[in-house]
Amino acid sequence: MIEITAETIGRLIMLAEGYFLYRILGCLMKSRESIIIQGIGIIIYGGMASINIYPNDPVNITYVLPMFFLANCFVFRSGWLIRFSSIMLFYPIIIAVNFIQGELFGNIILLFFGEGTVGNNVFYNLSFIFPTAFWLFYWRRLRERLRGICELLDQTSWILLDIICLASMAAIYSGIYFTPRESYKIIPCMIACAVTNMGSIRLASDLADRVRGEMERKNLRMRQDYYEELENSQLQLRKFRHDMKNHFAAAEGLLSEGKTEQAREYLEQLSGHMETRNRRFCKNEIVNAVLNVKYNAALCNDIDCFFHISIDGMTGLDNISLCTVFANTLDNALEACKKLPEEFNPF
Repeated sequence: MIEITAETIGRLIMLAEGYFLYRILGCLMKSRESIIIQGIGIIIYGGMASINIYPNDPVNITYVLPMFFLANCFVFRSGWLIRFSSIMLFYPIIIAVNFIQGELFGNIILLFFGEGTVGNNVFYNLSFIFPTAFWLFYWRRLRERLRGICELLDQTSWILLDIICLASMAAIYSGIYFTPRESYKIIPCMIACAVTNMGSIRLASDLADRVRGEMERKNLRMRQDYYEELENSQLQLRKFRHDMKNHFAAAEGLLSEGKTEQAREYLEQLSGHMETRNRRFCKNEIVNAVLNVKYNAALCNDIDCFFHISIDGMTGLDNISLCTVFANTLDNALEACKKLPEEFNPF
């Protein structure tokens, strides 16, 4: 009865371990919406995260790797590079944590209770609390950082991160395939591999923070330019209104002299001066600021352009991402227009 209870508790602990690992991976990849698929994924990750890793045993460490990749394909719907990178980041950590659990707790339990005893079985199942607590702590502390990595790192950064993690992957396989007789001697190597990959994740997070900070500074400069232009437009408008009486008098004088065409041209010029440069392209003020800056830059370079923007229903992108997309796209378009010959006329 005690053994059955211990095994039941052990299975529940393994499921909890799979759940936290699933949540960690979900910070990097987009999970499928099916609850059934999510539940199956938690079971798969639970079995994978609690797999026994023995010295000189190439079987478990070998088949867990393709199982990890297939689980990522089944449970998540992100790109291939993200799926692969999540394996490079977390697979060495999983193997290292499981090996350390088996070596430390397994040998200690064997020392006190012997092999095949009830106490051995009970405490071995309870020892899975160690990796479960590790993944719980890791998820609670780094989930926001992991989301930032997924949002801001480009393809080149992911590839470089994979290259760094390749050293840990090779060390993990070498340590398990060629474990020395005193297997405890490779525990420092396992710890170093886990720490290296966790440090790589932290490094990628810091890089993502710098990218985000640079985007925010760029958007802040755009908004500052926008408000400066708005202020200048308002000053010009107030000055123009002050002189409005004189302008109307001049137009009235032209009409009284019968110079209708000149009066019409004069009024058209006034209408152009009255047009404020603060245009309303969309409801998002930050994106509108970017569009105003780029629109005015086009006018200054005699580039005819027209914006028709509708982003009210776009909830998947934050303001930083939206501004980056619009700013980079319009900058490229402006640069391309500047390189066109002066006699070029698409119409």
